[in-house]
Amino acid sequence: MSEEGGTVINEEVLIRLLEKAISMEEANINILLKLFVAEDDESGRKKLYELLRDSEYHKVRLMECLRTIKGGEEAEPVRFKQYEFEDMLYAEKAAILRKVVLVLRDFHTYLLEDVRHAVAEGTINGSVAERVSACLETILNGKQRHMGIVREIWRSY
Repeated sequence: MSEEGGTVINEEVLIRLLEKAISMEEANINILLKLFVAEDDESGRKKLYELLRDSEYHKVRLMECLRTIKGGEEAEPVRFKQYEFEDMLYAEKAAILRKVVLVLRDFHTYLLEDVRHAVAEGTINGSVAERVSACLETILNGKQRHMGIVREIWRSY
């Protein structure tokens, strides 16, 4: 279905987008883990650990959303750019972290908007949409918190 504002998603497209969101969270987790290992400052490691822990939680929530629609199948992995942080300057590390958190926040925001639009158009089951929307709203609150943590990290150097 298409209209002026773009394509209205259905459950099949929602499944694919949730799989992408899971893959993006996994890529974020891998980046955070590398940053954690490369971080020399204990307070910086603590902040990175918070981001890592929350991102694992976000990934699990997205997987729960996917299972409510798809059943027990797992998402197919998607490859993302790999970074080597050991030799990077702190500003480079912080810039990458900021970009990753911002991209994740934006993706989840757009996905939530699509789910709400699909409900209004009747292309997604209301109970599925409610569960997915609640999950995405929780994740978005976490991403907003992450933006604050990243700003703290950025300011500390």
